[in-house]
Amino acid sequence: MVEILLQLSLVMISLILGYLILCIVIMFILAKLPRDPVPDIPDWGRIEEYSIPTVNNKKLECWVVVPSENLDNKEESEDSKPAVILLHGWGRNRGRMVARAKIFGEKGYTTILISARDHGNSDKEFFGMSIIRFTQDLKATISWWSKQVILCGHSIGGGAALLAGVKNSQVKAIIAESPPYAFPFSLRFVYKPALRILTPVLMPGISFITRRIFRRFKRGDYSPLDVAPQISVPTLIIHGKQDIIFPYTYSKELSTTIKHAQLWTPEEGTHFNHEYLPEYKHTVLDFLSNSLQG
Repeated sequence: MVEILLQLSLVMISLILGYLILCIVIMFILAKLPRDPVPDIPDWGRIEEYSIPTVNNKKLECWVVVPSENLDNKEESEDSKPAVILLHGWGRNRGRMVARAKIFGEKGYTTILISARDHGNSDKEFFGMSIIRFTQDLKATISWWSKQVILCGHSIGGGAALLAGVKNSQVKAIIAESPPYAFPFSLRFVYKPALRILTPVLMPGISFITRRIFRRFKRGDYSPLDVAPQISVPTLIIHGKQDIIFPYTYSKELSTTIKHAQLWTPEEGTHFNHEYLPEYKHTVLDFLSNSLQG
C-alpha cells in the first residue's frame, strides 16, 4: 500500500513539474514572439537619432522629431512646451507610433519615439519583456530627456505610461490607450489570443509562475490599478468598445480611481485603430490644451 502511494505521489509530482515546465516554455516563447515591427518613419520636421541608456546596460533606439515650426529656435520651443514621449505596444516598435506622433508634431510638440528593449533595433533581453521592463525603459527615457514630458502609450505601453507617471515631476499629462487593467489579472487577456482553447488549462500555471517572478517587486511596479490613486496629473484613457484583447469596461473602473482622469470609449474603436478614428485628433489635442493651461 505504501509503495503504491509513493508511486502515485511520484507520478503526481512529475505531472505537476511537467505542467509547470510546459508553462515556462510557453511563457518564454510568447515573451519573444511575435515581433511585428512597423516600417513607418516620420515625414515632418527634423529627425534626430539617439541611443538611450536603460537598465541592464542596454540601449534603446530613439527618434526625436523637432517640428518644422520650431527648427529656428529648438531650445526655446523645448522649454516652453513639454515633449511627447510615445511608447508602442507588445511586439511592435517606434514606427507603430509615427501616426500618433505626427498629430502632436503638427501642433508644435517635439516628439520622442522609442522602441522598448527586445523590440525594433533596441538591445535584446534574453528572457523577453514585461510591463515592468516597458516601464523601466519609459522611465529611462524621461530621465534622459530631463525636461517636462507628456506620456503617450498604447496597450502595454499605455500601462507603462500610467506606472511611469506616478510621482514624477517631469510628467505633465498622460495619454493611455487600451491599457491593461491590473497584473497579473490581465494576463489571461494577454495570452488568450495565442493559447485559444488552452487558456483555461494553462493560465493557472502561467499566473502562478508570474506571481513568483513578480513577488520581488511591489504591485505598484506592474499593476496600473494599484498606482491609479497616486496619479495626480491630467490623464486621458482611450479604450475602444470593440477591443478584443482588454475589455474596455475595465478602463471605466480604472478611470474612476484617477483624480484627474477623462475616459473616451469610441464605439468603433478596437485595440489598435484609435489614431485613425476621426475624433482622435480633436480629442487628444483638446485634452492637452486644457490640461496644460496655466
